[in-house]
Amino acid sequence: MQGVAKSKTFPWGALPLYLGFFGTGIGVALPGALLPALQMRWHLQDEQSGRLFLMAWIGSSLGALLVRRSLRTTLVFGSLGVAVGAAGLALSGGHGVNALMALYGMGLGATMTSVSLIRQQQTVGSGTEMVRLNLVWAIGACACPSLTVHALGAGDFGPVLLGLAGCFLALAGAALAQRELMVLTAGAEVGDAWAIFRRMPLGLIAMIFLVTGIEASAGGWLTTYTRRGGHELAEAVAAPTCLWAGLLLSRLFWSVRDKWLSEAVVVRGSLVLMTAAAVLLVATTHGVAILAAAFLLGFGIGPTYPLLLGWALRYQRGGAIFFVAGVGSACLPWMTGLVSAERGSLRMGLVVPMVGTAVMLLVAMVSPVRSWGGAVPVKTRFGTPLGDNPG
Repeated sequence: MQGVAKSKTFPWGALPLYLGFFGTGIGVALPGALLPALQMRWHLQDEQSGRLFLMAWIGSSLGALLVRRSLRTTLVFGSLGVAVGAAGLALSGGHGVNALMALYGMGLGATMTSVSLIRQQQTVGSGTEMVRLNLVWAIGACACPSLTVHALGAGDFGPVLLGLAGCFLALAGAALAQRELMVLTAGAEVGDAWAIFRRMPLGLIAMIFLVTGIEASAGGWLTTYTRRGGHELAEAVAAPTCLWAGLLLSRLFWSVRDKWLSEAVVVRGSLVLMTAAAVLLVATTHGVAILAAAFLLGFGIGPTYPLLLGWALRYQRGGAIFFVAGVGSACLPWMTGLVSAERGSLRMGLVVPMVGTAVMLLVAMVSPVRSWGGAVPVKTRFGTPLGDNPG
């Protein structure tokens, strides 16, 4: 694979890894895209649905932390975890779904982290390679809602989940067949992982916690929110698609226009856009306005997490900050469902990510973000693996 890493042509030998990473984009977006069908089939309330997101993202965080030593081994077990979790959800009839969702999330976290580290080592830490992986993931997430049209219309989500399980079984088989994937994790800085709370600005930690939670909350609840507003199936599918499309296009845009503005300006401007979009999402029930709000929210989120994570890794390169990001991804979707159940309104639940965007904007405005690393032009932070998952 060294020849592939040095070649300027597409690395065809890594195609199974790219396809697997594309699949993880689908896998991360799928629970939210299927949520109306899951709620109908399993008779779930919003608080219970929020708990499913909580279990999935906790599992994803733990899966990322479990990646050790042989990356091929963790890739195989991660892929099998996704396959078993997805098949179990398809066939469970609503029994044991919290444990199955945790297994599903753990498999996704382990798979994404393993693929990222394998490609990072195969390409000698190429920033371009990380950009490529991030874009592949975003394309998968963007494609996911269109795959759920039949499931949402007929209430039968089994074929989608079983199809995903088959894809990850194939990925596990491909990983076993490729001996060149026998690479080990690089010697990481272990030390005191939780020293980030001494070394890193608390404002930066809080923003990383919030931005992943906002994305997970919006991605998880948009389909259900649109359906409950009385909109047609096409609009319910289009809403999360717009979110992921905004995220994808923003990263494409900033990866090309990388010398226009400093990172600090990009982050603050993106947070203004995110806050305005979140307010619009809560304030309106009009279909076109919801789609516009979803797109703008995704466009604002797109550059924000990779840039914040790049700043955080200047302070410490351990895994604790990824765990913090994962906790945010777990907590905010769950809190959205909890508030929705308590107030009897998903619109009130979506106030949770809206408040999160406002808090992030306030922190960015009162904190010396330029000293966190934002005084340099935007370069390749959008390749940080993975901008949409703590793994």
